[in-house]
Amino acid sequence: MIKPNWKNSILNVSATFQNFLGGQNDIYKLKEIEKVLNKNYKNVVYICFDGLGMFPLKQNLNKNTILRKSIVKTITSVFPSTTTNATTTLCSATYPSNHGLLGWSLYFEEINKCVDIYLNKDSYTGDSIESSDVNNYLKFKNYFDIENSKYKISTVFPPYVKGDKNNYIYNNIDELFKNIKTICNNNTNNFIYAYCCEPDSTMHSYGVTSKEANILINLINNYVQDLADSLSDTVIIITPDHGQTDIKEYIKLYEDKELLDSLKTPLYLEARAVAFQVKDESKFLKAIKKYKKDAKLFKVSSLIKKNFFGPESEKLKMLGDYILVMKNNYKQFVLGKNKTLFKGHHTALTRREMILPLIVIEKE
Repeated sequence: MIKPNWKNSILNVSATFQNFLGGQNDIYKLKEIEKVLNKNYKNVVYICFDGLGMFPLKQNLNKNTILRKSIVKTITSVFPSTTTNATTTLCSATYPSNHGLLGWSLYFEEINKCVDIYLNKDSYTGDSIESSDVNNYLKFKNYFDIENSKYKISTVFPPYVKGDKNNYIYNNIDELFKNIKTICNNNTNNFIYAYCCEPDSTMHSYGVTSKEANILINLINNYVQDLADSLSDTVIIITPDHGQTDIKEYIKLYEDKELLDSLKTPLYLEARAVAFQVKDESKFLKAIKKYKKDAKLFKVSSLIKKNFFGPESEKLKMLGDYILVMKNNYKQFVLGKNKTLFKGHHTALTRREMILPLIVIEKE
């Protein structure tokens, strides 16, 4: 199992960019990025391809493709290695313990509900949540919201991601890259933060090693090659937020009455990293033993002390008492009877989910 490395992670990528743009933070900077930023390229383009970790890359692209041959090092994701936690870390340049958006589903004691925080919906009923407690908790500041930077800062987001004043909306991958080209061809120095929900979405539906994922990842590679070929005086820096692994078996945790009876709250957090708020510890520890072959149980307090989430904070109380982390590459827990059975998933601490490429492409 891979622990987040706070000197070599996606957090350090964003901290390096923030410092470059004129913001301040006390987080370790990545020399590999500082080196190219110091060359003062007209365009600095950052793209996050959701889910495109080292495992999906190696499974679907040969060594001579631009995405693989431009890898300068590997870095880690955050834990849980999931989009809510990882993309918020990337956008805010803050530790998971600071922003608190730690998993897809969080339990809010004030309303006694588990909430899918990016959708703002009840995790079990799908009903919309209207709560000031939830809305206030979810607020964070993007690190690239910087006034008087030497670069014009633009974002390129899908319609469901809230952008800032210089935001370009795209509806497909072709439009994503057209928008990046448009921005790069203006007469100013540009910093671009772009986010693509692929290949994560396709891999969820079909699996990392599926034909569909292979076609899409090769398409992304071809678009990156075309972008690089069309630009000059530009550096393109690419990372994912996390990786993915194929799922072949599903463990229906919600059917375990012995386990559920030992808990204060419903199951929540993630399908490969499940959080528990415990009512009866002896009953809980007895019930959880049956999963030790496939998963490892951690006390949340132990993970906090070992710096898995960043500095201690009140927001880490959201994680409850224990987290059950899947160590089997091919299984996921199912937390409710209406939950999706993904063919590709992430959120745990395996190499497939945690180890990511840092890709740097320079065009002089």
